[in-house]
Amino acid sequence: MVDSIETERLVLFPYTRENLALFNADLAAFEREYDVKYRGEELDHLLTAYLKKLEDEIAEDPEHYLFFTEFLIVLKESDQIIGSIDFKYVPRDGVTEIGYGLNPNFEGRGYMSEALRAFLDLGRSLGIKKVLADTLPDNIRSQNVLKRCGFRFLREEENLWWEKELS
Repeated sequence: MVDSIETERLVLFPYTRENLALFNADLAAFEREYDVKYRGEELDHLLTAYLKKLEDEIAEDPEHYLFFTEFLIVLKESDQIIGSIDFKYVPRDGVTEIGYGLNPNFEGRGYMSEALRAFLDLGRSLGIKKVLADTLPDNIRSQNVLKRCGFRFLREEENLWWEKELS
């Protein structure tokens, strides 16, 4: 189990079944318990529904939860949760996909690149050989994050697809 990942400016820590249940039930209690302030992606109905579904998925497959749970990105200097990053599924033949999101108020400071580099190191240690990612065609910031972290452009469908070899 991974308790957290630390970088120079960030701490990434995964939702577990227990802390996600608390987050879903009572965000204020979660903030008090972990001494953080949530400033991540907007908690709209889509994200809220996803987090409730994630709580069930973690309960159903606790052995592999690191491959589909969210890792919260916490800014060390202020203990603010500013975003999240995740693997989207258990690797198949050593391949998985990543996703991430950041509060727009924290963009342009290198936080997501820093988080992604650390997250890729975790993936490598877990035996992942290749990571895929997709971006919207007009999401230049996200494309730049991927490029800075060594991803190469793969193909264009509805979205742009990227890949990075970890081995």
